[in-house]
Amino acid sequence: MSISTGKKAEAKIKEWLDRPEDGYCLDRVKDQLSGLYGSKNICDFTFYKSPDFYYIESKETEHDRFDFKSITGFDTPEDITCQYGGMLSKSKISGVHGVIILLFTTYKRAFIIDINEIRKLDLSGVKSLNIKKIDSWNIRYREIETIPSRKQLLDYKGEFEL
Repeated sequence: MSISTGKKAEAKIKEWLDRPEDGYCLDRVKDQLSGLYGSKNICDFTFYKSPDFYYIESKETEHDRFDFKSITGFDTPEDITCQYGGMLSKSKISGVHGVIILLFTTYKRAFIIDINEIRKLDLSGVKSLNIKKIDSWNIRYREIETIPSRKQLLDYKGEFEL
């Protein structure tokens, strides 16, 4: 059984951020069996870098466009048990942030995007981000520094910053 690109992308995040010697505290939130008994995860990782705490969801696309419907619960932001509503809710707490690490695999570029920035786009009627139109992204985001590689997925380097 081959490992999905999404799982490989999550592994790259873990390799990058699992650095307790640098003051980073990263924990993988275990996947639950198909929302068994109504429980769901709002993210893939929890991450602490003083003084802030982050809920991190890893997303990847091989296409030019990332559709926000790929974020679980995007159509129901009031549902705090899903990724979208859960991260929005948690980010109301001072020092707590919900973020998407978005990998455009074909372009070998990755970004950190605050869930509140995606919410602003959603409320203005925008439902996706297109890598070919990055100059018109009307949000705050951070591109992740990478190590040049011929591998399918990127190796990240540098500090985690929003």
